[in-house]
Amino acid sequence: MFRKLLISTVLIISSLFSQEIGIYEDQIKEINLNTVFTTEYNEQKSLREIINNKPTILTINYFNCPTLCSPLLYEVADIVQKVQLKEAKDFNIITLSIEKNDSFIHAKNTKDKIFKTIKTKFQTNAWTFLTTKNQKDIDELTQAVGFRYERRVKDGVVDYLHPAAIIVLTPKGKISRYLNGVRYLPFDLKMALLEASDEKTRPTIANTLLFCFAYDPESKSYVLQGKKIMGSFIFGSVFIFFIYLLKTGRKEDDK
Repeated sequence: MFRKLLISTVLIISSLFSQEIGIYEDQIKEINLNTVFTTEYNEQKSLREIINNKPTILTINYFNCPTLCSPLLYEVADIVQKVQLKEAKDFNIITLSIEKNDSFIHAKNTKDKIFKTIKTKFQTNAWTFLTTKNQKDIDELTQAVGFRYERRVKDGVVDYLHPAAIIVLTPKGKISRYLNGVRYLPFDLKMALLEASDEKTRPTIANTLLFCFAYDPESKSYVLQGKKIMGSFIFGSVFIFFIYLLKTGRKEDDK
């Protein structure tokens, strides 16, 4: 009876812990560098070729995004001009579209708009805009870096609910650090690139905070997840009560 009660409780509570839209940090993972995407110049290149053994900033967007994507990309364009390249060594930027219907033409148009705001001598080939018709490749990369989003279609219009963040990768494709939101400090980015250059990883937020908070795409901020916290409390209470009953039952049997 007690075992059935525990199993039922676990099933109920686990439904509260399903991964929602947001960034789920996992520096243990590495991305698949052999995955091939289409560049803004309609070239087929693997992530290994694009990263080219350099620390790399990864942004995940789509090119018809009406909300978060443009501010994020323009912020990246602005901040990379403020990072001292000699101190941060050399690095690349990759922007991947999660919309499989985006073409290299959409990628090139987006790149052209972004680069009009760059006033320094930032090399155009250091920032690659990628697309693919293969949903499996998109899913593999987004899942590897913990980028959780939701695709919606309303009145024939495709839209996405997604978090805002940039992900810094090491030259070997390991996840080094996350910078959340759409505003970043040059110092933070420079340090992240330096750490990535040395194949170092550092969590951005404590795992407890990541568990308790989730990204809200509407308010563009992280909000407290009451259901998860309450679920954890209930699960812990039931588990402790189960252990208590189990132990007291054994003591009675011994008598």
